[in-house]
Amino acid sequence: MRVLIVDNERHILTSLGRCLSDLGYEIECCDNTQDAVNSFNAFQPDLLIADISLPVVYPMVPMINKPKANRAGLELIQYIRNVKKVSTPVMVVSCHSDERVFNKTFELGVNDYAKMPLSISDIEARAKRLTSGIDNAIFSLN
Repeated sequence: MRVLIVDNERHILTSLGRCLSDLGYEIECCDNTQDAVNSFNAFQPDLLIADISLPVVYPMVPMINKPKANRAGLELIQYIRNVKKVSTPVMVVSCHSDERVFNKTFELGVNDYAKMPLSISDIEARAKRLTSGIDNAIFSLN
C-alpha cells in the first residue's frame, strides 16, 4: 500500500513516514501542495495523509480557488476530489480544532480527521481502516 504524506513540518513528515514505513507501507512525503499534486499524480497513493495548514505555493495545478493563507491543504483536497475525481481515502492530521475547518474538510470529502498528537497505534489503526475499504470514518477533535 502506498501512502502520500503532506505536511510542511519536517518532524511530522519524518515521524509519520517512519511509523508507516515500519508498518510496511510505501511512503512518499511532500512539504508543499505543488509537490503533493505532482506526487499524487505520479505515485498514485492508496491513502493521502495531509495537514490543512500548508503554505500557499503557486502555481497550484490547477488553482480552483485562491486558498486562505496557510489553508492550502484544503485546496489540495478539493483538487483531488473535484478535479482528479478519485476516491483515494484522505486523512487530515492537524492541530486545528476549529469546528468550521473540521466541517469544511468533510464537505470536501475527507474520510478521517485526526488531531495531533497521535499515538503509533492510532496511526496504524486509522491507516489500516482507510486502506481496507471500510467506510466508517473516525471523527475526533480531541
